[in-house]
Amino acid sequence: MAAAAGQEPDRNHGCAHGSCYPATGDLLVGREKNLKASSTCGMRRKEPYCIVSHLQEEKKCFDCDSRRPYDPVYNTINHRIENVITTFKPHRKKSWWQSENKSNVNIQLDLEAEFHFTHLIMTFKTFRPAALLIERSADFGRTWQIYRYFSHDCAANFPGVSQGALHSINDVICESRYSDIEPSTEGEVIYRVLDPAIRIEDPYSPNIQQLKITNLRVNFTKLHTLGDNLLDPRPEIKEKYYYAIYELVVRGNCFCYGHASECAPIDGIRDDIEGMVHGKCVCNHNTKGLNCERCEDFYNDMPWRPAEGRNANACKCNCNSHSSVCHFDMAVYLATGNVSGGVCDDCLHNTMGRNCELCKPFYYKEPFKDIRDPRVCVCDCDPEGSENGGMCDSHTAPTLGMVAGQCRCKANVEGQRCDKCRTGYFGLSADNPQGCQCRCDHRGTVAGSTQCDAVSGDCFCKRLVTGRSCDQCPPEHWGLSLDLNGCRGCECDSGAALDNCSIDSGQCRCRSHMTGRQCTQVESGYFFMALDYLLYEAELAKMGQGCTLEAREHQQGRPATWTGIGFARIPEGGTLEFIISNIPYSMEYDLLIRYESQMPRDWEEVRITVVRPGPIPTSSPCGNTIPDDDKLVVALPAGAFMVPPQPVCLERGVTYTIRFEFRRYQDANAVLNGAANAILLIDSIALMPRHSSMELFNAGDLASSNRKQTYERYRCHEGSKSVTHPSMTDTCAKLIASMSAVINDGALCNCDPQGSISSVCDVRGGQCHCRPNVIGRQCEQCAPGTYGFGPSGCCGCSVEGSVTRLCDKYTGLCQCRPGAFGQQCDRCQAGHWGFPNCRPCQCNGHADECDQRSGACIHCRDNTGGDCANGYYGNPILGVGAGGWCRPCPCPDGPTSGRHFAASCYQDNRNRQIVCNCNQGYTTRCEACAPGYYGNPSQPGGGCRPCQCNNNIDMSDIDACDRRIGECRKCLYNTEGPDCGICKSGYFGDASRRNCRCICNFLGTERSQCMEREDCVCQRQTGQCQCLPNVIGQTCDHCSPGHWNLASGKGCEPCSCDPHNSVTSSCNEFSGQCQCRDGFGGKTCTDCQENYWGNPRTQCRDLAVRTRALAERAHEIQTTGLTGPYEKAFRDLEEKLAQAQSIVNSRNATAAAVTTLMELIEQLSQIGDTTDTLNRLEGDLTVVQDSNSEVSKELSSLEREARELNLTSEQLHHQLDILKNSNFLAYDSIRTSYNKSYDAERRANQSTVSRPSTVSQSADTRRRTERLISAKKDDFNRRNAANKRSLGEIKTKVQNLDLRKINEKVCGTMDDAPCAESPCGGAGCRDDEGNRHCGGLNCNGAVAAADNALERAKHAEKELNKAMGEVEGLVTKVAEAKTKAEEARGKAQAALNKAKATKNQVERSNKDLRDLIKQIRDFLLEGADPDHIEAVANRVLELSIPASPLQIKHLADEIKERVRSLSNVDAILAQTQNDVRKAEKLLLDAKRAHHAEGVKTTAERVKQALVDAKTAQTSAEKAIARARADIDDTETRLAQIESETSNGERQLSEAINRLSTLGREINVLKTKRANNSMTAARAEETATMARDKANEAKQILDGQLTDKYHEVKQRVDTKAKAVQDAKTKAESLRDEAKQLLQDAQKKLQRLTELEKNYEENERRLEGKARQLDGLEDKMKAILNDINKQIQIYNTCQ
Repeated sequence: MAAAAGQEPDRNHGCAHGSCYPATGDLLVGREKNLKASSTCGMRRKEPYCIVSHLQEEKKCFDCDSRRPYDPVYNTINHRIENVITTFKPHRKKSWWQSENKSNVNIQLDLEAEFHFTHLIMTFKTFRPAALLIERSADFGRTWQIYRYFSHDCAANFPGVSQGALHSINDVICESRYSDIEPSTEGEVIYRVLDPAIRIEDPYSPNIQQLKITNLRVNFTKLHTLGDNLLDPRPEIKEKYYYAIYELVVRGNCFCYGHASECAPIDGIRDDIEGMVHGKCVCNHNTKGLNCERCEDFYNDMPWRPAEGRNANACKCNCNSHSSVCHFDMAVYLATGNVSGGVCDDCLHNTMGRNCELCKPFYYKEPFKDIRDPRVCVCDCDPEGSENGGMCDSHTAPTLGMVAGQCRCKANVEGQRCDKCRTGYFGLSADNPQGCQCRCDHRGTVAGSTQCDAVSGDCFCKRLVTGRSCDQCPPEHWGLSLDLNGCRGCECDSGAALDNCSIDSGQCRCRSHMTGRQCTQVESGYFFMALDYLLYEAELAKMGQGCTLEAREHQQGRPATWTGIGFARIPEGGTLEFIISNIPYSMEYDLLIRYESQMPRDWEEVRITVVRPGPIPTSSPCGNTIPDDDKLVVALPAGAFMVPPQPVCLERGVTYTIRFEFRRYQDANAVLNGAANAILLIDSIALMPRHSSMELFNAGDLASSNRKQTYERYRCHEGSKSVTHPSMTDTCAKLIASMSAVINDGALCNCDPQGSISSVCDVRGGQCHCRPNVIGRQCEQCAPGTYGFGPSGCCGCSVEGSVTRLCDKYTGLCQCRPGAFGQQCDRCQAGHWGFPNCRPCQCNGHADECDQRSGACIHCRDNTGGDCANGYYGNPILGVGAGGWCRPCPCPDGPTSGRHFAASCYQDNRNRQIVCNCNQGYTTRCEACAPGYYGNPSQPGGGCRPCQCNNNIDMSDIDACDRRIGECRKCLYNTEGPDCGICKSGYFGDASRRNCRCICNFLGTERSQCMEREDCVCQRQTGQCQCLPNVIGQTCDHCSPGHWNLASGKGCEPCSCDPHNSVTSSCNEFSGQCQCRDGFGGKTCTDCQENYWGNPRTQCRDLAVRTRALAERAHEIQTTGLTGPYEKAFRDLEEKLAQAQSIVNSRNATAAAVTTLMELIEQLSQIGDTTDTLNRLEGDLTVVQDSNSEVSKELSSLEREARELNLTSEQLHHQLDILKNSNFLAYDSIRTSYNKSYDAERRANQSTVSRPSTVSQSADTRRRTERLISAKKDDFNRRNAANKRSLGEIKTKVQNLDLRKINEKVCGTMDDAPCAESPCGGAGCRDDEGNRHCGGLNCNGAVAAADNALERAKHAEKELNKAMGEVEGLVTKVAEAKTKAEEARGKAQAALNKAKATKNQVERSNKDLRDLIKQIRDFLLEGADPDHIEAVANRVLELSIPASPLQIKHLADEIKERVRSLSNVDAILAQTQNDVRKAEKLLLDAKRAHHAEGVKTTAERVKQALVDAKTAQTSAEKAIARARADIDDTETRLAQIESETSNGERQLSEAINRLSTLGREINVLKTKRANNSMTAARAEETATMARDKANEAKQILDGQLTDKYHEVKQRVDTKAKAVQDAKTKAESLRDEAKQLLQDAQKKLQRLTELEKNYEENERRLEGKARQLDGLEDKMKAILNDINKQIQIYNTCQ
């Protein structure tokens, strides 16, 4: 509020009594950098300019250089824009702004805030502009509005702009008075924003925004000139016309809406510039903002408004001294009738509300404090220990358990103020949501206690647990749990783990390909090396003179006693050299020699030399080796192996040679022929790591010493010396695995992919699982005597069919026994079977071959198989010659007749009749349909089909459906229709599922719709039953809302719930009980509830609440007493006692004082009587209270009994309702149960009453049992005691048993945590769904490993299925490619056929044309008359060329399209090639899916299929390449054909054009002939008339008309001459016809040439057709290859 007071306006300032405004000034002062011009002279270089002056002035041109600032002494030729700012200095007229010589120039002022702009004054040095305009922006340059136009000629420069007077402040006009050419210097342009002649009512109206600006711009658009620039183009003429300004004044002030009288600098603006008008308002009237455009945070009671005259419109707000911030809410403002719209924000002192006039929830208002008091809303709760920061109950509400001022403590806090921790907790803190803490982890504390020290908070940790909260394991430990020690040791494998385990998961950091929590396992497909892993075969070593290779064949069923393919046979004096280049680890190795002694005695001397590549550096691991260490002399005893006592030191990455010299046999003289026959068979040597040289065993610590002792005690070194390794103990296996991990830095894996069944090998030693006849640890070679190492193993000779199992190692051929056949001697010859005892096939002359193993005949002829083929009968055993042939079954006709409907038939031996085994749906001799089927099998193509009756007829009923058309006749199961596909009327359901029925509640359904209780009808479409009134539901099984009593059978009744006293209008559907509000009761809520009283129409009061209130008041009176009526008496007594005390304490007591004292004593003696009275009253009250307690107990008992009675009554009512609405369907069941119960009671009574009865027999048995117990009691007690001792011992053993290791191996955990907390589960654990819980994420037990293996198998299977799906897609695409190839072939054939047809048509047309020309030639040579010429011409016109140009072009285009379609073959083959590549990729993916155990074999098959696919793909690619070459050749030749065809087309077009010309000439000939005919006809007619008239004249006037006759004769002669002229014209027409004939002959010659070209093209097309046939054959071959490829892919399944 102090801050608010500081904002109050100063009465002595200008803003106290209304609006106030800052002083105006020049806005340019201090804003030199904000003023800019679009053009300034001399900014880039020194520029000349001239002036318009008098003739007497000598200097008229000057220089302008604005690159440096203006200086009145040193740089006066600077004319930048900042020179226009008023400075009032002496050199004011010596500096100005000057533009370059151009017309369009602008000056712009950018302000940092909103300003009032009043007027503008510009003083020019040169002519004023001929045209300019002034613009402003109020949004920092985003939009611009024009103030005013100025122009010498407004109509010409600014057409359309008004030149009249201003009528409104917003009018934009053009003004001319400031644009004259005079004066030539110091002319002014003045602009005022507000014209004094225009009255302004509201300067802040939205329509009047001319005063507010953020940017001002003056645009000069035209220069004034003297006109010489139009006549004289010299540069100096142009250089004297430009804009130049002495002074620019922009008057204004900061824009504050009348709420400030002064302005301050905006942040970042200097405040030491004299005369500068600043832009930040110093706001009054509780406003803020750069322009005082909004209210202060605490003053928002009214909407912000500008100050107007005497009305300041100041901002205000009322928050009762509880807030300093408020905001304006228009909705609140309108709701209060435009009185107040302020809403307080962030109310303090636990208040809230629009004016902070209410207490917050959980605070209560002190009734005797003012609302402005900071402590009006209080709550005396410790904020650290109570919820919601110390909030308490705001009011008392017994039903909610609330008491005004009561604190709500946090979970671990107690006390009336929630100010102390509960027992076992410490550290009360407001930040803790529980209040106090004790974060002891129950897993790590002793005895699982979660309590900690109340002062320090320390927990009591177990032995192997650390941390303040006992929640951490010490180093090298993990797995905090409920174990006795808390944490477990890491126990990481000493060799396979790189360091200790993770504290959280216990996972050790393993070497490569090692896994398991302790790194004791290997990944799938990897193994630990055996001690003899570094094995070198003697048969592969460099043998000396006399040494040979002795191969030895493996015997099936017997373990091999050697490795590799055999032995090196070494005589005495022989040598062997082994090259060693794969040492994995630098250390000492024991040299193991394996051999077979062929002599009875020991081999006395064998020299062993280790040949190193050079001297050994002293810094290397073998630096202590001396030369004598590399030379060993040993004796080989007559055994199988030997290890020299001295090791050899070998280093990694170095190649060594170990040389063996077998010098002397022990008893060489006793051997026949001296030492020449002393032979030794060397199998192999092995380098076995010496454990004592590894840090794993010699580190010097206790763990390494224990490992060394264990290794030597279990003799782990001995098990690897023999070829046949004995079973290794787990202890040795673990130690050797650690050694292997150190030597190889992890696990190994290198099974040969072809020779091994899978990539997974034996974990111990790495022996791969080899294919048949493949040997070696890696399955990398064929066994001796076998051949053809590959994905299927090696082929060996058949034991039964070959002389020896050894085959030729180059060809693989075996030496067969007599009767055996094949490369491996494993089958019979063709026509024989029964290997190895081959014998001829017995096929009765109906086949030539049979199965090699079973002898079953294959490729049987004469309709035979094992017996006669299906559809035939007879006895094929008799043979062909004996009539043993199989005849067709007449059922009714044979198998090939189209009317055969039997699976088989046979001939009855008794009556020799043929009996048919008809197919389903046929009967008799299969010529008629069986019941339930229809059709006409007697006609060809006919047959019997099942009647489509939706399984709703009796299939054994012959009349169930029409046997001819299949229409259903006798529908069952309440169905009807021609196919029994719909329910009958009155039934509902799905006829195809036999569930047409109606389920209607008998109590709620109209009686007319029910024949009996269980038989009602419903709507067929919806299944809706016809319900009684107020009953709803599809089955009419419940009442509509607001109704009840379905059991009445007459419909449901209205609930009639009281609308004021019930919660809803609905009631219980069975009892009709309405849901009443609190305090009301009765069936329809028209009464008061039990224990309530009052008028139900107005209010029912709670009697229990009233009673409790009175009891509390009585208890309060009893506790505090009723002091009101006796307060005055107590005050008088106190005064008297005080008076007596003063008299007693007085030293000089007078007689009067003594008398007064005695009176006081007399009066005070009445206190004792009063006390006795009070005691008596108190006793009476106690009696009353005791009586009240007893009555209360009795009332409570009565209430309890009443509630029980009410509950029993409600249950009975509920059961009664259920019985009433149960449709009485359970009556029979109850009756039956009663009968059964009665029968059971009768039999029970008989068993107890009759003799002998079950009870009497039981009593006899009991007595016998008691006698036996008495007799055997002592023996039983002794045995029981012994059993108890045994059970105790077993219990002790069981308690000592530790399931952690089992849990670790199976589930992956060793701790004893409860199942709910153990992430890996364990024995007896179950998850939330009741399933057993063992294993899980990050659990390394057997279950997790099995789950992982299963998931990988499923993933692999999914990938394979996906691959096979894509292969099937490939097969489909190949089939599509085949189809497209066939289509291409068809199109090519169609093109060829069409070309041939076109050729035939052209030939026919040529023949017709030749005939025509011949006829024309004959016709013309014969001298035909015009009529014949016309007829021939008509015939010529009726003929047509073989085809029109459009048809020929269409034909050519079609041939091109057919030929072009052949190119799709290339695309199809390319697509097929892509699919083959895709299939290869899929098969490669399938190969990588070998992780799953269940698909190992499949993956290997996929791999083999991949190899075959590659071979097939290579063949396909070669075939495709050949096909592509052939297609390219075809396309080239087709292009040639197309070119030649185009030439032919062009020549045909020319011929057609010429024939068209011929046709036109013939038309002309026809026209001329017609004219001649008409002329001749007219002449003949005239002559006839003249002749007739002459005769008549001669007869009548022979003499008089002679002259007339001569005249007529003259005319006749004239006409004859005309006829002669016509003849001449006919002859000329004949000549023209001859010319036409010559032209036609030329065209015929050209057509002959075209025919030859066409024939040549036809021959070429035939050649192409033959090539296409060849391509078709090649395509078929490619398709065959693709089909083979598909078959190979199919084998991948």
